[in-house]
Amino acid sequence: MALWGQGDSRWIVEEREDAKNVNNWHWSEVDASTPSKNFFKEKFLELSTTGSEGSVRISEVTTCTGEASVNNRKGKVIYFFEWNIELKWCGKTSMSNDNITGKVSIENVSEENTADEVDISSRPTKSGAEHSKLNEIVKSQLLPRCREVIADYIKYLQVQHGKQVLLPTKKGGINSQPCADKPKPSPGVNSIKKQMDATVISQKKTEVADLKRVDVNLTDTFKCTANDLFQCFINPDKMTAYFQSEVQVQPTEGGQFNLMGGTITGTFLEIDPDKLLHLHWRFKDWPEDMFSSVTLKFKDTGSSTELSLSQVGVPQYSVEQIKTGWSRYYFNAIKMRFGYGMGSL
Repeated sequence: MALWGQGDSRWIVEEREDAKNVNNWHWSEVDASTPSKNFFKEKFLELSTTGSEGSVRISEVTTCTGEASVNNRKGKVIYFFEWNIELKWCGKTSMSNDNITGKVSIENVSEENTADEVDISSRPTKSGAEHSKLNEIVKSQLLPRCREVIADYIKYLQVQHGKQVLLPTKKGGINSQPCADKPKPSPGVNSIKKQMDATVISQKKTEVADLKRVDVNLTDTFKCTANDLFQCFINPDKMTAYFQSEVQVQPTEGGQFNLMGGTITGTFLEIDPDKLLHLHWRFKDWPEDMFSSVTLKFKDTGSSTELSLSQVGVPQYSVEQIKTGWSRYYFNAIKMRFGYGMGSL
């Protein structure tokens, strides 16, 4: 047995009244659910914007379901939280005195996602030109600020509640081994690109002998016209909107594309407007000179558009990551950004 003052400093033997579980070293937990709800209510209700085309504000936090807790296990602070939030917005356009309302949905707020990865969307309560105009104001002005609130919440949870699970030592310090923060994006590099690298193409290159090539086939349905969906794959402004990063696109046969800082590159081989796209397509971590062939077919059914994707020549080791990438960073991102995954035409 070590003498007094010797041995591993983590075994905190001090003269304290709470000598059991000294300084909360071994275990402790703080329920942060109620303070979190109060935080969301306070911060979201502060959001508003006024411009030449109209004004709108967040008027109510209609639902806030989930929980949050901060745990300490042997000096290591662990955060758990999961929230789904719905907000009500109201406002008026410069051309109408009618009170227009809508909803903001915030989903997948959890310790597994950064603020940039949280799904945030807006939709008006009713249809009409003025309702759509105000909804666009919400998307461009208030949704980015909602994302800032989520980022502030994550910091708030760490700073305000993290210190509650560890008591100070006799010398005034705190014996903790806090979890490392997620690395910040490098200047000029969008966080979605980094997440794409980690989720979709992070796997190390396999041996040449394992580079078997296979095909990937996917289908999905979008609540929009074929032209609307087709533009999402050739229009630089639309692609920038849902990728949330700068893109370089030359939408002509033989034209090049470069997405997310070079993560995805390739060539437009065939363009049949609103019907078909044929692409020469690759990930940056594939072996040099390895490309796949992607064919996108668009079928307008009148009430929606069916998209069929065929990708030939994918390295077998990255098949599941490729499928996840198409679904998350293309299909779902398009639906969330432009509202093509709900309602009707």
